[in-house]
Amino acid sequence: MNSAHAELTVIDRIQINQAGDEAEIQIRFVPRVQFLRQVMLKNGDVRLYFNLLEINASDKKIVQQRKDSPPSNIVPHFTVTYPEIDQSLTISFGKELSSYHIRPGNDGRSISFFMPITHTTGDMTNSKPAAEVTPPTATIEPKTATSQTRTAQEKELTEAEAKQLMGNAIGAQNSNLLSAQAAILRKLVSLPPNSYTQSALLTLAELDEKLGEFDKARIDYLTYMKLYPNSKEYARMSEGVSRMIMAVYATKKSVPETIVAEDKMITFGGFSQYFYRGLGRVDYTIPIVYSSNITPQSQILSSLELTSMNRSSTAETRLVLRDSFTKSFLQNIGSNNFLDAAYIEQALIDQSYFYGLGRQTGASGGVPSRFDGAWLGHNFNDAWRINGTVGQPSRYAGSREEAKTFAAINLTLTRQPGQWSGNTYLISQRVGKFIDKRVAGVEAHFYDVKSNHTVLLEYDTLFKKLNLGSFQGNWITAEDDNYTLLLDHRRSPALQATNALLRVPYPQTIAGLGLTENTLLANALLATPITNQISVGMTRPYSSRLKFGGDIKVANTTSYEAYNYLLTATSTLPRVGSTSISTQLIGNNLIFDNDLGVASASYTHANTYRAKSLSFSQVATLKKDWRLDMSLQLYAENNTLATVGDLTRISPTFKVNYQMNPTKNFEFSAGVEQSHTINPNLDSKVRRKFFNLGYRWDFQ
Repeated sequence: MNSAHAELTVIDRIQINQAGDEAEIQIRFVPRVQFLRQVMLKNGDVRLYFNLLEINASDKKIVQQRKDSPPSNIVPHFTVTYPEIDQSLTISFGKELSSYHIRPGNDGRSISFFMPITHTTGDMTNSKPAAEVTPPTATIEPKTATSQTRTAQEKELTEAEAKQLMGNAIGAQNSNLLSAQAAILRKLVSLPPNSYTQSALLTLAELDEKLGEFDKARIDYLTYMKLYPNSKEYARMSEGVSRMIMAVYATKKSVPETIVAEDKMITFGGFSQYFYRGLGRVDYTIPIVYSSNITPQSQILSSLELTSMNRSSTAETRLVLRDSFTKSFLQNIGSNNFLDAAYIEQALIDQSYFYGLGRQTGASGGVPSRFDGAWLGHNFNDAWRINGTVGQPSRYAGSREEAKTFAAINLTLTRQPGQWSGNTYLISQRVGKFIDKRVAGVEAHFYDVKSNHTVLLEYDTLFKKLNLGSFQGNWITAEDDNYTLLLDHRRSPALQATNALLRVPYPQTIAGLGLTENTLLANALLATPITNQISVGMTRPYSSRLKFGGDIKVANTTSYEAYNYLLTATSTLPRVGSTSISTQLIGNNLIFDNDLGVASASYTHANTYRAKSLSFSQVATLKKDWRLDMSLQLYAENNTLATVGDLTRISPTFKVNYQMNPTKNFEFSAGVEQSHTINPNLDSKVRRKFFNLGYRWDFQ
């Protein structure tokens, strides 16, 4: 187990928005993500499963983050943890939620969690208190008198009144008086249960939807589902609920929650410290026996996150700091500090202008994932926004990489009727006197109640080559089946003149190569492979406690040139292709009252190896404040190249988490990894033992 290096953090920020009568918890990521599936436990933990599209799979193991919820008056306190043992993300509320729904973000870098607004109490004060709203689960039901307590005469009178109202409703419909028809039907369904209630409620739901009364229609559909759970129309009503949720979202703009009163500053964030220790033993047969003990890891990772917000009559100002320091106790590995983010940004109250300065994470529009610079934006109206950014991509401490500078402009179309949004951007980057890249790109997003689609295209006008082409789609059926599709074609790494340095020994500079621009670009192309990927997935719920998921991925990488340090010469790396099939079975409340079990299996067929893996993870909540995570992973790899050989690996791990209170959390985890590699020249066994323990303190 490796510690979490700040430069590999995945979660950028958490923002709480208000979308009509719902609260939107938006989790923004540094890389692009592909949402796959989700499951909820009875204790209020929601697990999200997704793919990271711009981080290598091996990096996932060392990205560890736990974020506390920002101050809010419309959602209860929650925490976000990534990654869990099964590589999922957990949103923990501490209690079961009555209703919620999840959607991939319309920017490809976020996931949105929607829930009913819950007015909370705390130290925060809204400058404009949230209006009272009707919760999505509030239903209009017939009067409570049951058929057993009503006399025969009362039933007869109710039937007569209902019959007359139904006749009046049909008359209003024939006269095209739809609003009058809805009012009559609403009066009918408020009567005690009668033979007309079910058909009237079904008609009323569809009529309210037709009239654009989406909140009322949602309540109508929910009422029908509650009263008639065995009806053949139940699936159609469930689809109607989802459709109305998105219809309301489409008509009510999602805006950041105002949590700071005028002329008042609030500060929130967290501080954490984790100690990581790893021990290993290696046994070789070459063919003589040789053994050695190693200590690959011994360090303390300290991380600080701070956000301060101040609101005046004209603007809202935000200061953000995220920093981590790794203290190494090994002689051959030095300590280091990494400044992940440090910026100040300000937005006018009317949202017409916003600007910032410092180290920030690029959200979209071709801007580097982390950069030092300044940005300025202007909202022309509710639909159009323009952003400009200048700066330089951040470099790691001690890096001898050449400094680069860039300038970018981005024109954004926010969500429109029909659920369209997107942006187009231009970016130019220089290194010294050379142009490193010059890119034009476009992102388009479309989403409705059943689906979510994202298209990305990026063309480098300097190389005159397509840098990126991608399509990502999610579909949800009325039965709550979820289907995903990813078609991805990209240069990896992204095309830039400095890729030519991959063909020469490190370190070098572009100017030091002494090449003409044409030769430099040609060498950069030789060193930049093309990766293609097709991924198809599905998730099907078999019951409220069991879900099945499956994914098929076909990928290939073209041959490319790179410097070989063993041969001390530039060599060509061959084309690599693979097909992977994976399945996942997710169950909750199966063994214990409040548990989560995930069983996974995968098979990979590549041109140089075959690999099989099995894994099982179990999460058990003990009492209320203790949680136990356990996992077991088995991996076997057979290589077609005799010099590489075959590999087997077994990895059991466990983690114990104690939540002392909403602001203090303690954690301990440990594991063992046993691997065995055999080839004609080598028989090696490696046994690694590792553990970490630490705490996090959140404050606001």
